[in-house]
Amino acid sequence: MKRWTIALICAASGLAATLPSFAAPSADEILNRLDSNLSFTSMRYSGRMEITARGQTRVKTMDAVAKGSDKAFIEFTNPEDRGVRYLKLGKNLWMYFPKDQETVPISGHLLKNGMMGSDLSYEDALESRDLKERYSAAIKGEEGVDGRPCVIVELSATSPNAPYSRLLLWVDSERWVALKEQMFAKSGKLLKTSATLEVRRLGDRWFPVRSELASALVKGSRTLFVMDKVEMNPVLDGSQFTMAALKK
Repeated sequence: MKRWTIALICAASGLAATLPSFAAPSADEILNRLDSNLSFTSMRYSGRMEITARGQTRVKTMDAVAKGSDKAFIEFTNPEDRGVRYLKLGKNLWMYFPKDQETVPISGHLLKNGMMGSDLSYEDALESRDLKERYSAAIKGEEGVDGRPCVIVELSATSPNAPYSRLLLWVDSERWVALKEQMFAKSGKLLKTSATLEVRRLGDRWFPVRSELASALVKGSRTLFVMDKVEMNPVLDGSQFTMAALKK
């Protein structure tokens, strides 16, 4: 029996030596997988924001369409904001107020403001999800989040247009979705945190459909964002992404 045990160990060792080794993905590979998982040709969804500030919560609902990372059209449907619309074309953003029939470009210092009073800034809304274009990446370790295995990836801004100087992402190493995120200013101060609360299988990918963004500077300020009826890669009419559609 001992002889056969030794023979099996030797055979297994020889087999292991002939098998290819699979290295863990690099930081850049993780970033590519993360970007790929969040990218889409087109998307349509209904959603809502639950904005909590100063002990009060306001709910805003919306319908949205997007084409890649450069074109998006959002129309709010809750009674208070019904008909308020946003149009994003590349790095340009406009807001339409139906009551005054007025169109306002969102630029300059206004980009730092929260969209509809939420913790999501207009700058966040304009940011391309192609992270590797604006940040370099380094792996900082591993840590579980809500029972999921995650790789901690640190992103350092390489572009002056990046909204944050540094990001820390806890990336699910099986589904390639960031389950937790911390956003820092150039001073090193923590500005915001984000948590993915629900991930849904959409076709061949996992996609975050429920998340919460919280301010690290204003106590109790947070925004829950929920996407319902998500449709990936629908055929969209190009006229939806025009100033005429914004003002109709």
